[in-house]
Amino acid sequence: MKNELLPIGSIITVENQDLMICAYFKKNTEINDKKCDYACCLYPIGMGKEAILVEKSQIQRVKFIGFQDNRFVEFKNRMEQKWKNYQ
Repeated sequence: MKNELLPIGSIITVENQDLMICAYFKKNTEINDKKCDYACCLYPIGMGKEAILVEKSQIQRVKFIGFQDNRFVEFKNRMEQKWKNYQ
């Protein structure tokens, strides 16, 4: 599941810390404009001043999968195609 596009609100573990996915495809301007798969916040604390940028390969565990409906399925299909092109 961690290789698939996860919905906003999903809870993941990265470096033994729980994070909530808040956005997709963010660019880290401090590290050579490196793109990351997800922008996250600390769970359960929420957003701080800056998002925590995460790549799919860093995810150790998917603890909760966020809400999914037909709109998400359509979005996921479009985004996965873009994801392939941007890597």
